[in-house]
Amino acid sequence: MLEPNVWREAATQVFFALGLGFGGVIAFSSYNKRDNNCHFDAVLVSFINFFTSVLATLVVFAVLGFKANIINEKCIVQNSQQIISLLNSGNLSQAIIPHHINLSSITAEDYNLIYDIIQKVKEDEFPLGLKPCQIEDELNKAVQGTGLAFIAFTEAMTHFPASPFWSVMFFLMLVNLGLGSMFGTIEGITTPIVDTFKVRKEILTVTCCLLAFCIGLIFVQRSGNYFVTMFDDYSATLPLLIVVILENIAMSYVYGIDKFMEDLKDMLGFSPNQFYYYTWKYISPIVLLSLLVASIIQMVLSPPSYSAWIEDKVTVSYKRGHIIKEPVNLEGDDTSLIHGKSPSEGPFPTFGKNIYRKQSGSPVVDTAPNGRYGIGYIMANMSDMPESDL
Repeated sequence: MLEPNVWREAATQVFFALGLGFGGVIAFSSYNKRDNNCHFDAVLVSFINFFTSVLATLVVFAVLGFKANIINEKCIVQNSQQIISLLNSGNLSQAIIPHHINLSSITAEDYNLIYDIIQKVKEDEFPLGLKPCQIEDELNKAVQGTGLAFIAFTEAMTHFPASPFWSVMFFLMLVNLGLGSMFGTIEGITTPIVDTFKVRKEILTVTCCLLAFCIGLIFVQRSGNYFVTMFDDYSATLPLLIVVILENIAMSYVYGIDKFMEDLKDMLGFSPNQFYYYTWKYISPIVLLSLLVASIIQMVLSPPSYSAWIEDKVTVSYKRGHIIKEPVNLEGDDTSLIHGKSPSEGPFPTFGKNIYRKQSGSPVVDTAPNGRYGIGYIMANMSDMPESDL
């Protein structure tokens, strides 16, 4: 909660959800009648957005919890079979297994009990190929960004009843969500141009869409996820915050908050509450500027970096022109993605190993079972990276 980036991301989410800073809301409002009750519209949209966010949060966490529970149950079943194999081979004594536990239909609580017992009895030989199977560990592996929609949700839906139906509905929702967002974005671009230069809106709209399509092709390259990350970090968060700050300052201090309040009174037929006056003139600019300054300071103190693929079984860090290679303990890598092999031809990556370097450039090596966008492949952070050949 003390990280400025958390609050910046939260503010960006509000901007995205309400369409603030993109120009779409202003463009749509330009079609309203002069006496339209914009106060009611603003309050209604805000409450709808709030309750929609709450509903989406419940759905997301429910799906992630369902997925974690399924994976944890599979882990318990597999490790129970491993325990049975150890008992049959004589590596474990039947005496250490509590009599009330049936390994063929074991619960999570019973498995954790057996796991703790084996850990104490076989401390020198532990873990004997066993895993703790804690549902909290699975929940901590929850992905974000694109991985949430295209990996976590799709994997969870395979366990739903009538999973093909829910999969189709889910991706139709994503398509409609994208189209709905683009309507507002394109309208924010075309409306001021049409009103100013009197060009044909159909031609301008097609031109903007084709241009956006061509620019979007960089995101479907093999290195497309790098560009998605870069755009998400530097073109859709901080610039959006700056745009909203400038809009607030222009309305409150350039045009004048007093004049703006008089305009609202003329359009609405009543004077808005003074809460809006002080919020627009003092509270919002101060909060947004503080968030902007804190974000810039954090960016200065933390040099830009990005996650990169590891082709070899070493972590490679580029720091001040020196290449530092550190061997890591991997049972396999995922070079099949780089060399264009099919998944069946390449080895499967082993997660949870020491394969991730922290952004600070510290020699301490950390684990990254999931990438920043939940890709789940072997990744390493490279600070001060020279020019990429991607």
